[in-house]
Amino acid sequence: MIKSIIRLGVFTIALICFSNMAIAQKKNKKKAKTSVSSNKKKKTSKKTVSKKNKINSKNKKSVQKIPRVTTYSIPESIIAKTNDQVAPVTNLSLKNNLIDTIPDKVVTIVSAFRPQLKNVAKIGFVNATAIVDTNIVALSYQVPSQNLSFQYQPIALVPRAIIINPSLKTTRSANFKIGMGNYFNQVVQLEGSYIDLKDQEHHMRILNESIAGAHPIQKWNNIGLYYTGALSLSKNKYLHTHFFLDQSNRYRYGLVPDTTNLPLKNFEQKLTVIGANFSLANKQVSTKRFSYTPILKFNHSQLLGQAKNIAIELNSPMQYRYNNNIKLNADFNLSNNQYFPTNRPSVQNTIIQLDPSFEFNKARFQLNVGIRPTLANGEFAIYPKLELTKQLKDTNYVLHAGWLTSVTNNQLMQLMGQNHWISAPNSMPISSIERKYINVDVTVNKRLNYGFNMALNDYREMPFFNQSNSMNNPIQEGLKFDVLFEKSAVAIEVDGDLRYQLSDKLLWKNHFKYIQFNLIRENTQAWGILPFEFNSQFNWLFNKRMQLDASGQFWTGTKTSAGLGNAYKLNNTFVLNAGLQYAISEHWTFWGKGENLLDQQYQRWANYPSLGVQLLAGIQYKFRK
Repeated sequence: MIKSIIRLGVFTIALICFSNMAIAQKKNKKKAKTSVSSNKKKKTSKKTVSKKNKINSKNKKSVQKIPRVTTYSIPESIIAKTNDQVAPVTNLSLKNNLIDTIPDKVVTIVSAFRPQLKNVAKIGFVNATAIVDTNIVALSYQVPSQNLSFQYQPIALVPRAIIINPSLKTTRSANFKIGMGNYFNQVVQLEGSYIDLKDQEHHMRILNESIAGAHPIQKWNNIGLYYTGALSLSKNKYLHTHFFLDQSNRYRYGLVPDTTNLPLKNFEQKLTVIGANFSLANKQVSTKRFSYTPILKFNHSQLLGQAKNIAIELNSPMQYRYNNNIKLNADFNLSNNQYFPTNRPSVQNTIIQLDPSFEFNKARFQLNVGIRPTLANGEFAIYPKLELTKQLKDTNYVLHAGWLTSVTNNQLMQLMGQNHWISAPNSMPISSIERKYINVDVTVNKRLNYGFNMALNDYREMPFFNQSNSMNNPIQEGLKFDVLFEKSAVAIEVDGDLRYQLSDKLLWKNHFKYIQFNLIRENTQAWGILPFEFNSQFNWLFNKRMQLDASGQFWTGTKTSAGLGNAYKLNNTFVLNAGLQYAISEHWTFWGKGENLLDQQYQRWANYPSLGVQLLAGIQYKFRK
């Protein structure tokens, strides 16, 4: 029994060993089959690669242009990928290794680099002509909508207490000017400015000037006192004030013989003017819809021994801004003039005028339409008001056109400003002018601009100036001019301006005016009116110390008549003037000027010859604190 069990165990062990040997033989056969199939695949791949290389070599021969593709054969055994970078490999053998049955994998790297054409002059620093690149690179930006606007949130401000030195806000300056020239010309002027602690400005000027000509009574002297101030009424309001006292004393030397022994009082032409102006203005540009800037004027003028004049004017511009494009204007004007001629009845003129208008602004177009109801000495009239401004598209041309009527309350001071040799008129009527005009302004660049204006003017009570009739005895009193108020006159007027400015160093301004009367009802000529005028002014800041200026005037002679004689025309005139200022030091300045440098013996008013070349020079001292 025991023997049989031993035999059965030996048989089972032998059976297990035999089965294991059979399984091992099967595995070896499978491995051999897989190695044969892989070798076959490698051979076929080598054949296909060789075929592709042959095809590529044929294509390279047939195609001339080679694409920008660079191929590098790198053995896989030396490539180590770490963070998408090729790790450096050392100890590479440069000898020819034996051909391995397993081919190396090919890694193809395509460069995204775009070749650029270098300038030849940069290569070897050889002189060559630079190549101009005419290619334009188009750039497009896409901004997200949420980045087109941002909300501003200011940080919290912490107030801090500071101490302001009051001396820094206070400014004081004064100038003393003195000069002398030929014809016994003397000038003395004292001028000062002051800004107080409330930022209120004060400016005062005192002037005294005198001159004596070749004729014994060809004399003139002027004394003036002027004050200008800006007084602070509130945080946003200023009151601009202007007080003046001006006294000029001339002597009527026209047609007076040089051998006269009569006292100077017989020929005296002395005018004294005292006045004050007040205007209310905002310190800054007002953002309110309603704005109100009234202006009040008062003056008293007296022509010694002939007449005196008292005038009060109130101009009150009012504006309501409905929006940025629409504005409503409602101006109010009041003028009262009292004229008192010697030994004649007094004259009182009162003008009350409203000026409501509608103003429309949009882009390059502006329109102002309204009416002017006027009550002048009890007579009521309504005048039209039309103003149009248009800037032409894609040009520098601005067109202006309008139709409006202006009413003037004549004053003795204004008439004396036009002609110093008038006799006090018997009456002082109200003048008016109705203008229909068109104007063109052209801006060539930021330095040069010019413009033209053409108007058809209809005058009422326009003042003309002609020599007095035979009742005036010029030998004993000097020649006087009568003021002739023309009832109705129609004229064509052409104006032109040209301006050139180079920064703040050079400025050149020109203006001309031509007037032609087509209708004069009462007078035969436009007495004393210049048909053509041309004025040119030149200012040049040569350097920090020197400043030059020059001016020239040309006009055609006026028409005049000697009493009841025939009319004749005065000669044309060209006057040249020049001036100089040179800063010797911080406080001292030398100045000089010359008038009528061409020595023209002209007559602006008949029988009143002018002086020759007039030279005047002096010094100016500046006080500062």
